[in-house]
Amino acid sequence: MSGPDPLLPLPPALDQLLVIRRWLELTLARVDEKITAVRTADAEKARRRPLPESPQWWIEYGIGARRTPERVHTGDCRMTSRGRPATAQSVREILLTAPSVVACPLCRPDSELGLLET
Repeated sequence: MSGPDPLLPLPPALDQLLVIRRWLELTLARVDEKITAVRTADAEKARRRPLPESPQWWIEYGIGARRTPERVHTGDCRMTSRGRPATAQSVREILLTAPSVVACPLCRPDSELGLLET
């Protein structure tokens, strides 16, 4: 039993049907290539580890055998690359107890920690 075709009507000529078939094959090949590319990109994203969160505070150490703290910075300060991540408490403690340690004049961690009168 042949009812109405829910898709677009197809032409009756064989050569036209063969052209449509070839177009569908090429379109399907493009879709398959895109699916492969998206799957590859998704797999690559899944393999990547997220970047570690940057520290909120940074203690810069001097050069030499003693490597004592010299300056403190906020975590996003780019004034130095020499040092270690720190906690707010350790930065506050160093600023209050070590007179030789200074707060970075660029990022002002002492101001951020509320150690300065405004």
